[in-house]
Amino acid sequence: MRAPVSDRLTPARPFKLAAAAGLLTLAVMAALLGAARDARAARGMEVALQDDAAFVSQSYFDRMRALALARSLGVTRLRVNANWAFLMPHDQAYSPTKPATVAYTFNQIDSAIDAAAAYGIRVHLSLTGPAPAWATSDHRVGPVRPSATEFAQFAAAAARHFRGRVDRYSIWNEPNWRTWLGPLNSSPALYRALYLAGYRAIKAQDGRAQVLIGETAPYAQRGRAIAPIKFLRAVTCVNARYRRVRRCSRLRADGYAHHPYDFTHSARFRFPGRDNATMATLSNLTGALDRLSRAGVLRPTRGRRMPVYLTEYGYFASGSRHLPWRRAVTYLKQGWDLALRNSRVRSQLQYLLVSPPPGSPYRFFDLGLISVNGSRHPTYNALRSWYRKNRRKVKRLGGRIALPVAPPF
Repeated sequence: MRAPVSDRLTPARPFKLAAAAGLLTLAVMAALLGAARDARAARGMEVALQDDAAFVSQSYFDRMRALALARSLGVTRLRVNANWAFLMPHDQAYSPTKPATVAYTFNQIDSAIDAAAAYGIRVHLSLTGPAPAWATSDHRVGPVRPSATEFAQFAAAAARHFRGRVDRYSIWNEPNWRTWLGPLNSSPALYRALYLAGYRAIKAQDGRAQVLIGETAPYAQRGRAIAPIKFLRAVTCVNARYRRVRRCSRLRADGYAHHPYDFTHSARFRFPGRDNATMATLSNLTGALDRLSRAGVLRPTRGRRMPVYLTEYGYFASGSRHLPWRRAVTYLKQGWDLALRNSRVRSQLQYLLVSPPPGSPYRFFDLGLISVNGSRHPTYNALRSWYRKNRRKVKRLGGRIALPVAPPF
């Protein structure tokens, strides 16, 4: 925000005083206009949440209870993973040959969408793997060279089914991480094909829906993950100087989705490496997006600068990576403050509301804010107090959202 203009004027002749007053008025108006623009940008940032076990499958927590808790955090957006192979019958997913008719079952997602709408919350669907066995190169359910042609048909089926009910999609979760898309050294080319096919299929069915690119993991890990910006350059066919290395068609997107995790450091810690992007180093990502736009290889569908959606974030609540609660609370608030102050960030998402219970296969990735019995971790209280402090700066909670009825299967 600009510094306030002083209201004290040096004594002068009447016409000089009037001129000075006029300049003062213009300066004040300019400052207020700038502040208003900043406030509008900040107010538009969504408070988002993801916890498919609570909001979709209700594996170990009641959805309505979860939605009430989400509302108390100021949540206006849920992200839901639409896992390709798991949205069809088991025998179809594991068949090495494609069924004559694929019977997609979207009923759990439909139920979650309707329940969330009653609380004034919209849903973002992440269309992702694992791929069914008949769509992978090794004929196993998983991430190995999924067919972009078959994925396009899945994306079209989803967009057709959810038209008017879902207004935002993203293509594939963490494609720069080996267990989501592989083999790792081929993942940029694989992701480019998946994204192009998915984007076109969704837009053909619902031209108003947003389609986000990326969903990238935050930093390189040898043998596990490619640095997100290096990955993005490969996807867009440019070299380290952002010059084209081969002829590739231009990509378009409604925004870039990213996971700026850093589980062991303060959110303000500047993670090393220009091709990595954690919360404190998001400028690495936004700078790369701007350079790609100027190179003409990845352009936003609206405006000149690609907006950023932070679609996973949080700190561990259990396990070897769990920090002392006081430190976790401090770091979590820092992260949300940084997101709110960043004019490129449109959405900031807490990954997991409920800690998976002991024995759950998902317990290894426990970033929850509350336990399954409803007791609140200090991080829940911290995020709630953050929201209450900043409620006038983020997207405001609304009433029930009217949606068209889900189509039959």
